[in-house]
Amino acid sequence: MMESEVSGTVAATLGHQSDVGRVRRHNEDSYALREDLGLWVVADGMGGAAAGDKASSIVVDVVARSVERGSALEDAMAEANRSILEAVEAGEGKRGMGSTVVAARISGSEYCVVWVGDARAYLWGEGLQRLSHDHSRVQELVDAGLITEQEARSHPHRSVITRVLGGPDGTAAAPDQVTGSLRPGESILLCSDGLTSEVDDHDIARVLSRELADGKSAEAAGQRAVDRLVAMALDHGGNDNVTVVLIGVPAGAAA
Repeated sequence: MMESEVSGTVAATLGHQSDVGRVRRHNEDSYALREDLGLWVVADGMGGAAAGDKASSIVVDVVARSVERGSALEDAMAEANRSILEAVEAGEGKRGMGSTVVAARISGSEYCVVWVGDARAYLWGEGLQRLSHDHSRVQELVDAGLITEQEARSHPHRSVITRVLGGPDGTAAAPDQVTGSLRPGESILLCSDGLTSEVDDHDIARVLSRELADGKSAEAAGQRAVDRLVAMALDHGGNDNVTVVLIGVPAGAAA
């Protein structure tokens, strides 16, 4: 999408929060809220202190700059992948650092969600629908029918991701994408796995249903929903950094 194509964007940020959690000493998540571009990004870095946060910050900065220049989200992801590898070669961060990412681009009522790794996107409207499909070892096992979604939550390989921006050599960075339309009162939730590793889809839906009841996706309600989801992740252990961004089309907006 070019700049002229985002002038009709009616989606807005309803809530956002990032928390270090109860175990980690550093927050390696980064996120960007660029309503001027109709762009929202959540990135979850990996590589340890001063590396994971470096990788994720590169991702959100490069994706935003690339989209601002008119690039498609997939091309922006490729540029972010190259930028992480170039930073390593320049002595910034640590070799092997990388980041998962999920990004949403919304123009008018049309959305495009692109992701790499296990950061997730959900659509909230008539119930909760997972838009993204994890690039992870346990997701492969679930897809093959070898384990259930519930078993995946406690599986010993639940932290093994199969695609990432950067990483050892940048070759496992292929993004996937999904497109669709947002109706007034509907929302898209973007999050790092610090939320979904602690809070299951049923509880995410329960919080959104309570806070965004009757299509009232006002900013105050959206922020309450985000705050509640982050608090639940912390209450359930807070073993990772947790970042949640909620985007919505106001109930009274024109489609």
